[in-house]
Amino acid sequence: MLKASGNTEGINIIYTLNKYKIFFLLPLTPYPTRTFSPLLCLEVNTLKPLHHSQLITVSICLCSVVTFFNLYWVQPLLPLLQKDFGISSLGATLSISSALMGVGLGLLIFASWSDAIGRCKLLIIGTAGGLSITLIMPLIENYNVFIALRFIQGTLLAACPAVGVPLLGDELRKSWLAPAIGFYIAANSIGSVSSRLIAGLCASIGGSWQSAAMVVALLSMLLFAIVLYILPAQKRFKPTPFNLKDCLKSYQRHLRRPRLILLYVIISLMFGSFVNLFSFLMITLGAAPYELPSSILSLMFITFFGGTISASMAGNYAKKHGQISGVAIGIGIMLCANLFLLEGHLTAMVIGMIIMASGFFFGHAHASTLVGRSCKKHKGSAQALYSLFYYGGASAGAFVLDPFYQAWGWSGIVFGTSTAFIICLALIAIEYYYITDARDAKASAA
Repeated sequence: MLKASGNTEGINIIYTLNKYKIFFLLPLTPYPTRTFSPLLCLEVNTLKPLHHSQLITVSICLCSVVTFFNLYWVQPLLPLLQKDFGISSLGATLSISSALMGVGLGLLIFASWSDAIGRCKLLIIGTAGGLSITLIMPLIENYNVFIALRFIQGTLLAACPAVGVPLLGDELRKSWLAPAIGFYIAANSIGSVSSRLIAGLCASIGGSWQSAAMVVALLSMLLFAIVLYILPAQKRFKPTPFNLKDCLKSYQRHLRRPRLILLYVIISLMFGSFVNLFSFLMITLGAAPYELPSSILSLMFITFFGGTISASMAGNYAKKHGQISGVAIGIGIMLCANLFLLEGHLTAMVIGMIIMASGFFFGHAHASTLVGRSCKKHKGSAQALYSLFYYGGASAGAFVLDPFYQAWGWSGIVFGTSTAFIICLALIAIEYYYITDARDAKASAA
């Protein structure tokens, strides 16, 4: 059964699974402008099993954890990959970039097919395929094959981000949808952070990245087995034929709009800088003079929770000042964070990455909302393009920043990302002062 009650701190949600009562405290933060951080405890009791809506919610949340578990586990292990395969810094960062490039492609594919094929079916196929690749990763000895498999893995793992929220919208009552999406967003955060922490710890204990891959794969299989056991068939799914011509027309219409183009470029530069800052930071801290082990490197990703706090403030800020200035402030915070990162002292770097995460998630929350509010029709395709530029920027960022790293080391990365942030601020100024609603609508109708 599910119970919900409100208080001054948040929404208390209780899920019951057979004899286990699972309690969550969700902050009062509406999706998508806020990030959720659940507090979880278990209480043994004899209770009724979950019904259809609850099973769908739990299944999607578990798939989300599995997805981000398998997507980001390699990031704290980049120094180990460099040493084991004898590759450059760019080669190491490609292990992340190739997967994110695959996610961008997969989002377009799965989002387009889910209405015709069925969301649950694609969710199972994509998640199973993605975690299977992690299982065979320890056997790979050629790095080109490793990168190719990571790209395929990213494409498959895009199934959950593509169909998760639409599936909840199909199967849940409106009164349950907001809490369910809250669980889903929390699962994204839990999966992405815990994968890096667990992989870094396991690599330090096992002495190799292969041991981390095996642990991640085994944990993923355990969670996915639960999904296979509890995931019910869709009750309200009505297949609609896929029309490629209409799909391409909607994408073309969005790409003619100056406002959306600017937002797409901005988020591409923001996320491309943000995620690759972490990748090059792992390489820098794993080398002399720091030479930190992977277990310590993985702790750097706890700084992501700075973004949880800042994103929780985005909604209230938007009500008073609007989304455009919110994006600008987020970028400005990221630019200020680079002042700490340039210092080179480990403590300053930790503070800088907390500030960096705070700025990114604050700006990202506003940019994502602004895309949705800028479209009266075809919002799904507009958000799909947003995701494509989001992950495309992350994959391209490694190629753009690596020459800076080769020439000036860590200082070059700080300089390169600062340049990107300044460009973003210039684009925001154009968005604010020159792109009127009338001009944007005229370009879209052309």
